[in-house]
Amino acid sequence: MPSEALPFCVSKEASMLPKKQPKAKERGRLIVLSFLAAGVCAAYILNLMNFQIVRGAEFQAQTQQMTVSKISVKAARGEILDCNGLALAENKVGYNVVFYYSFFPKAYQNRIIAGLIEILEKSGETWYDPLPLTLEADPSFPEGRDKDVETLRKKLGVNVYATASDCMYNLRELFGIDESYDDLTARKIIGVRYGMVLSDFSVNNNQYAFAEDVSTDTALLIKEMSHLLPGVDIVDEDIRVYPQGDVAPHIVGVIGKMYAEEYYSSTDEKGNVLTEGYKEKGYKMDSLVGKMGVEQLMEDDLHGVDGVKTVEQSKDGSIISEEITTPPESGNNVVLTIDSAFQRKVQDILEQHILMLRERESDEKGDHGNKAEGGSIVVLDAKTGGILAAATYPGYDLNDYFSDYNAIRDADFAPLNNRAFNGLYRPGSTFKTAVAAGALQEGVITPKETVNCQQVYRYYDILPGNKFRPTCLGYHGQTNVMKALTVSCNIFFYDVGRRLGAEKLNVYANLLGLGVSTGVELNESIGGISGPQRSEVLGKTWVQGDICQAAIGQMDTNVTPLQMAVQAMTLANRGTRYRAHLIKEVRSYDDQTVLSTTPTEVLSEFAMTDETFEAIKEGMLGAAARVPAPYQLTDLGYDVALKTGTPQKNNTEYHSAAIAFAPADDADIAISVMLELGDNANYIIRQVLDAYYGTDTPAEPTGSSASEG
Repeated sequence: MPSEALPFCVSKEASMLPKKQPKAKERGRLIVLSFLAAGVCAAYILNLMNFQIVRGAEFQAQTQQMTVSKISVKAARGEILDCNGLALAENKVGYNVVFYYSFFPKAYQNRIIAGLIEILEKSGETWYDPLPLTLEADPSFPEGRDKDVETLRKKLGVNVYATASDCMYNLRELFGIDESYDDLTARKIIGVRYGMVLSDFSVNNNQYAFAEDVSTDTALLIKEMSHLLPGVDIVDEDIRVYPQGDVAPHIVGVIGKMYAEEYYSSTDEKGNVLTEGYKEKGYKMDSLVGKMGVEQLMEDDLHGVDGVKTVEQSKDGSIISEEITTPPESGNNVVLTIDSAFQRKVQDILEQHILMLRERESDEKGDHGNKAEGGSIVVLDAKTGGILAAATYPGYDLNDYFSDYNAIRDADFAPLNNRAFNGLYRPGSTFKTAVAAGALQEGVITPKETVNCQQVYRYYDILPGNKFRPTCLGYHGQTNVMKALTVSCNIFFYDVGRRLGAEKLNVYANLLGLGVSTGVELNESIGGISGPQRSEVLGKTWVQGDICQAAIGQMDTNVTPLQMAVQAMTLANRGTRYRAHLIKEVRSYDDQTVLSTTPTEVLSEFAMTDETFEAIKEGMLGAAARVPAPYQLTDLGYDVALKTGTPQKNNTEYHSAAIAFAPADDADIAISVMLELGDNANYIIRQVLDAYYGTDTPAEPTGSSASEG
């Protein structure tokens, strides 16, 4: 028998239950229910006809009044972590005040902005204002923003001599700031409007962040006043924070607003791309991007991919619906070689030493470093070239970078300067290790060969009318290379450097990492080594006696503290120079997948003989033995190789320098110290070693310095 048709509104599952033969009363009840079902269906059909036919025009009109917008959903930026996974840069959820171009009425923008500024000022909040005019009723150009002023003049189409008043007048005209606004209020409004221009706020770039990370109370107040603020909304977004903002700030870096100049690619006269803009990388104009440090270096990994939110809004601005139609993809985490706890200890060591020096009193023997301006300490993993710490003093806190930029920029001794990577100094007597390595490797001297130090070098007396007699700080008598390194005998190295020659001196200095790139990922200064070629570049004339000053690390030799740490590492590794690096690996945002790892890379090497290594090591061990208590280096349970130096800043002022590696026979770490107008760089070595190995450092002495080479 064919199956019976199922009644409307009866489920298929119900139809599959076992059937019973209905009785007469049950059959009547079934008929009634069938009529009721038919009635419900008829009513449903009539209602549907009403919606589709009778009121179709009404709904169509409403639809036409509704606006659909695609709004970017910011992807979470990847974190910057230290080698142990501790955050140096991370995200927190914050409230941003944003403008939506599609709903931001052009006729009332100034009024809305003025109202928002008033709200934020009363709440103690700040907002984004990139305009290079001081925040005054009668503004001027702020110091240090010449490039921004140049950009402003170009955008206004005024000449290069246009004053701040000229620019202000043009800006008021451009943005329609009428006379109802006083000069100071006008300046504040214009600052916001100018930021919108720089960010290319438009139908194609629909979202603009007016203020970031406002308080909950401020966010609620703006929400409550939304009927008076069309096109303004509060958005939950990730805010960049630096939980250890004072740790390695020059390395970690910051993020900031993208300018139009960064958004578009730059080209040469032939149209060739010189610098790829962020637009070509798929960025929105309102994206925050790395401005310096690792934040800038690893931008492509950290940024992620923004998503899309579809928003339906009525004509009056009310949100009808919103939906994430394309989910954002978070950026990747970047793991550094830096150990943040060790970095902090090294920073503290450097700061405390310099502050101690400044408290010293001058006497007949000198100022003892009390004019110390700043300095740096660099510590490398001797077996990989990984940077474990790179301290610069003075420093600053990344969390204050934008709010207190002018104060940081103008502070004494240039805290923004990354002395570890970019500071250029004469290496002084630390350079003697390079001369020793070259002379021993080339057979110019043997470990046992001596030079007679009578405090005055008279080799050039053979020249008619010669008055060039460089001197030594001591009277060392017959001196071999080991003793010369221990007591830092200038006479020995004048003679050996002269015999080695400038060309070979440069070769071995470069092989040890001086005057060449270290390979570090961040920007670094290169400097150079004294010699005929460098003199020519500097517009000087090289004379034969110049080799004497070059051989003791003076004259025109300039190197960075990072290069000096590489020098110590290469000596420890018997001629193998590893690339210095900061990036350990890149991981997924959930930290579950390692995406890339920085390998240990050899940049150069030479086959340092055992004889050369042992001679240099013995001389450096002798120098370590001369460090006075309580910073002696002879009671640690392992040997420390050390060389100090007193580089000239000029004819009357000197820095203090030191390089070291430990343990001397199989080094774990290599260290460099540079103190600007300071003293006792050798005292710092013990403290760094104790910080690294977890041992105790004695209290800082208050007396004057021990002699340095």
